[in-house]
Amino acid sequence: MTDAIRPFVFSCDAHVAEPADLFTKNMPDHLKQFVIHSEADGNIRITRIGEQVILKIWTNFHAHKTGTNDAAFNAQSGNDGAAADRSCTDAKDNFVSDCAVDTQRRGARDLQLRLADMERDGVDAELVFPSLGLMLPRIADREGQRTACQIWNDWAWDYTAPVRDKLIPAAMIPCIDFDDALAECQRAADKGFAAFCLWEGLNNYNDARWDPIFALAAEKGIPLVFHTGVGDINIRALKGPGGALYNYTRQMNDAVDVITQLVAGGVLDRNPGAHILFAEHSAGWLWGLAERMDEVYHGHAPSIEPKLSRLPSQIVRDQVHCALQNDGNSSMAIRKGVGIEALLFATDYPHAEGTFPFSKQVVDSMIAANPDVTTDELVAVLGGNAAKLFSRANLKPQVEARRAELSAA
Repeated sequence: MTDAIRPFVFSCDAHVAEPADLFTKNMPDHLKQFVIHSEADGNIRITRIGEQVILKIWTNFHAHKTGTNDAAFNAQSGNDGAAADRSCTDAKDNFVSDCAVDTQRRGARDLQLRLADMERDGVDAELVFPSLGLMLPRIADREGQRTACQIWNDWAWDYTAPVRDKLIPAAMIPCIDFDDALAECQRAADKGFAAFCLWEGLNNYNDARWDPIFALAAEKGIPLVFHTGVGDINIRALKGPGGALYNYTRQMNDAVDVITQLVAGGVLDRNPGAHILFAEHSAGWLWGLAERMDEVYHGHAPSIEPKLSRLPSQIVRDQVHCALQNDGNSSMAIRKGVGIEALLFATDYPHAEGTFPFSKQVVDSMIAANPDVTTDELVAVLGGNAAKLFSRANLKPQVEARRAELSAA
């Protein structure tokens, strides 16, 4: 795939960095105890809600991807110590020691630099989630969570206004109370948002009180999206040896739980026009989950309630979507079981575990590993499916224009 001739590429998982004082400045005085804020303490960055510590990470957490440890190369290149990474990976994820690629994520806070990063990574548009705002579900107070979501949604809508053909913000929806969730979905829809973000870990997606929310999303043509770790969940469930590998791997289990509850409880079946999307959970497991639900639906039929109008696997095929990024080589295979429309591409910019600035190589590797993938399927995964899901963002003309260029080449 060349830069000159390539499909429209949409990343359905990316982030913007809101101002550090967004919640500090905008939360009403009587809710100051629920302000999300973050500061560095030596080599550790601490995120708090009020005085409660929510998350601690090393300040150099991303150094292995951003080149901050390669002082010799930076000095040779005239950089300031954070501009280049001499160690990068090739299209097959092999380490390449003589690769000099600038991996700084300069566009997290600057729109013009963001567009430049997208251009060199071969990405045309992105669905964007918060950074500090990823902690919104950790606010345990109903009014505090509702107000903080409104603050982020208002800021994100205004911030992306100049480039909304490139950056499509996801509205953060308060989920402590069903009425609050429905009201903020309606408010966000009225603003023009093209995506609603719900929380993981609620363990109640079999509840019929979700029906009005999913019905509204279906009516407005707005998908309900879930981002890994965005919920009141234990992201460090296992401590000690193997903890990091276990904890990051099992994040896909949160998606499995949400999908299974929404299918088993009938919420998706009763709202066939509603679509759900999972970002940063990988995708290769979706076919196996769909088959397992069918097996249980038949094998334990006397115990199954409610009865569904469609098999679980058909509900998945009709309404469930997952993002692939570094797992694209294998995840593309599940299109044979759940359909090509289940798959969307993502880069997770600016996070280090994502594909930036090697997204073009990742796509090329995905193509090489799946020689039976057709041009139409490739166009669908890289951007066409996103154009359908996020129809309010009016991406279809860009997808079709690029498809025409491919056909003419």
